[in-house]
Amino acid sequence: MAGQPTAAQARQQKISAMRAGDARRRRRRQVTVTTTTTVAALALVALVVVVLQNGRDSSSTAGATPPGVTGSDGGYVLPGTPAAGAPTLDIWEDFQCPACKTFETVQGQTVTELAASGQAKVVVHVVTLIGDHNIGNQWSQKAAEAAAAAAAQGKFLPFHRVVFAHQPAEGAGFTDEQLRGFAQQAGVPDMDAWQQAYDSGTYAGFVQRVEARAEGSDQIQGTPTLRVGGREIAYAEAVNATPEAFKALVLQP
Repeated sequence: MAGQPTAAQARQQKISAMRAGDARRRRRRQVTVTTTTTVAALALVALVVVVLQNGRDSSSTAGATPPGVTGSDGGYVLPGTPAAGAPTLDIWEDFQCPACKTFETVQGQTVTELAASGQAKVVVHVVTLIGDHNIGNQWSQKAAEAAAAAAAQGKFLPFHRVVFAHQPAEGAGFTDEQLRGFAQQAGVPDMDAWQQAYDSGTYAGFVQRVEARAEGSDQIQGTPTLRVGGREIAYAEAVNATPEAFKALVLQP
């Protein structure tokens, strides 16, 4: 009689199950984003007219930028000192994205090692595609704001890990209490300051700027998206690679 699966086999079975639905979800989201982008373009025309009529600019993307990012609409640089000539791996993720959780489960530690060893500069862009275009809730935005508040205290990476480890079922969203708990688990030292930043929307504008750039000049249509320079690493290739094979994908000339 067959015995119970080992821990490694059980983990692989879980990863395989997570992968199974990812391709279908990504195809659905790409269609949704394309359709929504067309509608958004029409809405933007109306918005411009309203702004001009009111004689003022929209301030929805104004606000503070957290430390440790590449710019006012940029991504978080993971800890490490890149060696001379090291490539830059850019990763676009949404905290509500099941495929992103799969990627983090399979290659998250490898990505961290690439940055820590100086083999690559790793930049993580936290976007809100799922909440904005697919699910239609606020929790991609709110989770990204919570991450920025954690980053303000040097805890982006621990927070990022905790959120994906406790990602709810697709469509369920987070709660304010869960996000606070994630910040505590991540070791944010001053929870009062974190709460104040989260409640006041200190980094709401930053999150919106990152999303606007992602959908604009970065031309991101799905998550996760992985790029090294102008070269994109296919999601399926990334999650099916061994850690060493994934490193080779990132580091190849």
